[in-house]
Amino acid sequence: MTAQVLASAAIPQSLLNQPDARITRQQYVTLYRTVAASLDDEMLGLWSRPIRGGTLKYLMLSLLDAPTVLVAFNRFVRFWNLLLDDYRLHISTKNDLVRLALVERMPGTQVTPLGHELMMKLAHGIASWLLGRELALQRVEFSFARPRYVEDYAFLFPGAVQFDSGMTSIHFSYQDCAEPFKREKHELWAFLNAAPGAWTFSVFHHGSIVAKTREHLERNIAQPLTIQALAQALHTSVRTLNRRFAEEGTHFQQVKDGLRRDIAVDRLTNSNTSVAVLAFDLGFSDATGFCRAFKHWTGSSPTDYRKDTRRDG
Repeated sequence: MTAQVLASAAIPQSLLNQPDARITRQQYVTLYRTVAASLDDEMLGLWSRPIRGGTLKYLMLSLLDAPTVLVAFNRFVRFWNLLLDDYRLHISTKNDLVRLALVERMPGTQVTPLGHELMMKLAHGIASWLLGRELALQRVEFSFARPRYVEDYAFLFPGAVQFDSGMTSIHFSYQDCAEPFKREKHELWAFLNAAPGAWTFSVFHHGSIVAKTREHLERNIAQPLTIQALAQALHTSVRTLNRRFAEEGTHFQQVKDGLRRDIAVDRLTNSNTSVAVLAFDLGFSDATGFCRAFKHWTGSSPTDYRKDTRRDG
């Protein structure tokens, strides 16, 4: 079953043994949909009770006529509390912040990091879609330890992220949550058809320095990628950039490497571009340097990664 599910998304089975392996967004979406359909569980078996197919649709229909995001969040909380046995969602307002938190129903409940990540991302992604813009994150806290893939959080949760907290929670500005919105049913169908990508990956421009950096670097990927050049392009100082990167839990080299890794994985999977050409396109001076970097990023050489993808996919 595992081999069939991975093959449906053109993901090499060998990647399961590589902790630093990465897949493309489309592979993630296909894998998520395949697992959800096979389990009849839209949350992939991560909670004590299956979240049956159609749950997201009826959740979204219950939110569509809410007058503000805050009202939508209250409905979101009540909806999920009808479904979850191991946790309950709790919403509160304090010091001009709105907090959504996952609270254990029974002490000692097992923490499933991916389940917590998906629930927080679902709340953020839905609210951003309702507003038609990225809902700024004030803070995200997770009750589990800092994971080894922590650099990815800067893109999925652009803002301050803390680990080993008392409970998992996500925080927004009360002013943002008080904003009204208007969405139509025909827009909802498009959102649902694009799930889970539509709520996992934001399609809106926001103030995240990680997002701005990735956008700039992607447009200039073959050029020398220095923080000095980025500061000049964004009309700011290197010191300010470093401070903003630190606020989002990352640094320039990490963002740069993450983008080059994602582009490399996508092109190795979906094109016949040679390793030498790909190295040049990504701004490396030679293929050897690219191969060394790719193995560091993913645990596999570019050639082996491509072979595994073609064989297993």
